[in-house]
Amino acid sequence: MHAVYKAVPLEDIHRILDYCRNHMKNNGGLFEVYPGQDDMEMVIVNACSGEDGLTQLRPLGAFYCNFVAPGVISIEEEDPHFDGAKTRKQHVSAIKQIIDILLKEGHPGTNISFQDLPTVESR
Repeated sequence: MHAVYKAVPLEDIHRILDYCRNHMKNNGGLFEVYPGQDDMEMVIVNACSGEDGLTQLRPLGAFYCNFVAPGVISIEEEDPHFDGAKTRKQHVSAIKQIIDILLKEGHPGTNISFQDLPTVESR
């Protein structure tokens, strides 16, 4: 279920999408950006999962820009019927933190450190 997280100016939407595109997974970043219809974009956020010193990226969650309406950032909220609800709440909280950081610090030429992101548990 999609829930509105923030409504922001379209300039901020374009700015954070540009940041995510410049820091995509295939360039050593954490993000994957997928365009949709009518200027909608889905951003998948990855996090590090490390065991025995080995690190790999795994999906943490996603947020959507312009899906509900222009200038709206939405997320998929916790589903109380989802079996993994305990870890899902942590992931939704982390996605909200990432969105807030991107809105505050995701400007052209910046490089944000997401070192404090929670790790994704191995399944």
